[in-house]
Amino acid sequence: MNRLCHCQIIPPFMLEHIAATQHAAAQDTLHRDHQLRATRETRTLRPTPLAHSGVAWSVHTSNNATMLPGELVRTAGQPTSGDPAVDEAADGGQAALELFRIVYGRDSFDGAGAEVVMTVHYGRNYDNAFWNGEQLVFGDGDGEIFDRFTKPIDVLGHELAHAVTERTAGLVYRNQPGALSESISDVFGICSKQRHEGHTVDQADWLIGANLFLPAINARGLRDMAHPGAAYDDPKLGRDPQPAHMDDYDPTTADNGGVHIN
Repeated sequence: MNRLCHCQIIPPFMLEHIAATQHAAAQDTLHRDHQLRATRETRTLRPTPLAHSGVAWSVHTSNNATMLPGELVRTAGQPTSGDPAVDEAADGGQAALELFRIVYGRDSFDGAGAEVVMTVHYGRNYDNAFWNGEQLVFGDGDGEIFDRFTKPIDVLGHELAHAVTERTAGLVYRNQPGALSESISDVFGICSKQRHEGHTVDQADWLIGANLFLPAINARGLRDMAHPGAAYDDPKLGRDPQPAHMDDYDPTTADNGGVHIN
């Protein structure tokens, strides 16, 4: 039976490169992600009871702790909170839901109107965002390399697409099926961004996480869908290793068999 996916936006190989420079936030994030993945791997993918509250989405805060979902801050239909992370999550979640509903005729990630639960301010200087099989979770970044993970609207779309894939194709999050899951999430993430910004395919930048890195970092994004392998080149990150063709498929066993790099 398939395993529930702990699907993060930042791949372990990037965090490992940063952590090797004694970067405390990256080291802490790697440790936290390892714990979360270990918890996921003990649970099989079964129909999880979902909240069908009539509310499209809700945003909570962990207040820099790790309790989930945390304190409820805002729900669909309520005014902006004044907290940038909360309001960015609300905008990104709404944009992704509208893409699936209006363009593809799908009512939320389960097709039946399940509430999308989002938590911001997860941990302290946490350098990642993820779908954990039940909800979306976003760190604030470390303020040195990464900005808020709610800032790029395509990251919201990417993570919600993992929930859709989990509830439809049920791809095993390993090797080529896992890489396909990541690719599908990139596609829906960039579609959500293009639709929200009113861009045509020719106008779009095709960058995943375009404004995730802080200005001192030489990075245009996490991945460049138009020019794979050209998203970043910085001493703190390394050089973007994304293959551009199946001929360059990486048979690594790391990162669940290379789900992010492939």
